[in-house]
Amino acid sequence: MAAATAPSAQAGDPGDHSRFLDALKMVTANVDDGNTPGSPHGMDQIPGAVGRTEVDGVQWAGTADNPATQSPRQADAKFRAASNTKMFTSAVVMKLVAANRLKLTDDVFGLLGPILKNNPSQGCNPLRFRCFDDPKNGGLPITVLNLLNMSSGIKDYMGDYLFDAKVVATFPNTVTTPRELVASMAVNGPQFDPGKGFEYSNTNYAILGMIVEKVTGMAWEDAVKQMVVDPLGLTDTTVPKADDTVLPQPHDPHWTNFTKARVGNLWIGKPAADQNISYAYGTGAVVSTTGDLIKFLKALLQGRLVPEPQLTTMLTTLNMNTVGTAAPALPPGVTCNTGFAYPECFPNPKIFNVTSDANAPTNWYADEPWKQQTLRYGLGIVERKLTCADGHVETLYGHNGGIPGSFTYTYSNRAGTHLASWNLNGDWVQWELFTEYGTLAAEFC
Repeated sequence: MAAATAPSAQAGDPGDHSRFLDALKMVTANVDDGNTPGSPHGMDQIPGAVGRTEVDGVQWAGTADNPATQSPRQADAKFRAASNTKMFTSAVVMKLVAANRLKLTDDVFGLLGPILKNNPSQGCNPLRFRCFDDPKNGGLPITVLNLLNMSSGIKDYMGDYLFDAKVVATFPNTVTTPRELVASMAVNGPQFDPGKGFEYSNTNYAILGMIVEKVTGMAWEDAVKQMVVDPLGLTDTTVPKADDTVLPQPHDPHWTNFTKARVGNLWIGKPAADQNISYAYGTGAVVSTTGDLIKFLKALLQGRLVPEPQLTTMLTTLNMNTVGTAAPALPPGVTCNTGFAYPECFPNPKIFNVTSDANAPTNWYADEPWKQQTLRYGLGIVERKLTCADGHVETLYGHNGGIPGSFTYTYSNRAGTHLASWNLNGDWVQWELFTEYGTLAAEFC
């Protein structure tokens, strides 16, 4: 395993981040004795990890590689940042709100028309006797706020087995449109009344992308570039459109197990660096680096991107605590195939929780007190509280995300003075929540 140190943001001692590096090594190792720092859980064997921290303006960067990897990670490599994108989309929306071009109380039907009910056979859930409908006709309004904090009740297309099957069958050339994404979930009807529940739903952010286009008159990708990327000088960040399938250089190889089986302890990955990301519109398409993601989140939290009133709303309008949410049951006719890590047997990482994971291994991080935590979803940004070994509580803000071939995490304290971002170039982390909280604890506790 290799470690590299990148130039700091300013002259100074970057401090000791060896525990953070150990956590990155944990998911890339080949051996598993279950207790030693640096040993993996479930023998994940991720090809490589790259991480970066910033403390009081001084940066540190490191990499960890699986011993069998033929292409070591580069500290400044570009990658698909997946759902970190939601923070970018939310920032654009809140800037539009600050400019009085959009209101959090505006509803989907009023902004976009009947995209949730395109014909009489769509937009209804016969088991729950609920339908999507225009508030003018007596329907319940789904507002911009509901979309931002995952309280809309609209089903997540990435949690839908039919959609997952389409991605598996067509990857890396999956082609879809925002309207198709939304329509495919409209047939399920509302999962709950707007504002009365929580479902992490990528569909919400596909709709927000469409709203941004309607309000600004420009493509969602162009709006993110003009309103976020360019003002912050994020020179290593791009927002590719669907037909731009090539991951910009410099980048490392990325591998997905989303479409391939596991043989014993060997993961047979499929290349995933280059792919059509039309399915990630509004929700997961941003390409970036750990350096740019830290720069973005720091600017956001320090009020240099979104005006303070809107930033406060983003961080304090929090949805329900999702820890303890049970994993969804398999649909009728879908069997658990242990040859696949996702999606048949393992819960979606977005709703994965510590208490549901009775078979998690016992090792250096799994029994630590930091797993006493809460998670709440703000407006495109997550608030995580973790209890450290000495009992003090760290409150962090940021986002994590997964896309075929890439897992990315970016978090900070509220002041934006201590930040961390890391990326894995494989997507088969079995105990993903343990990994995330263990790595956060390694850096912030």
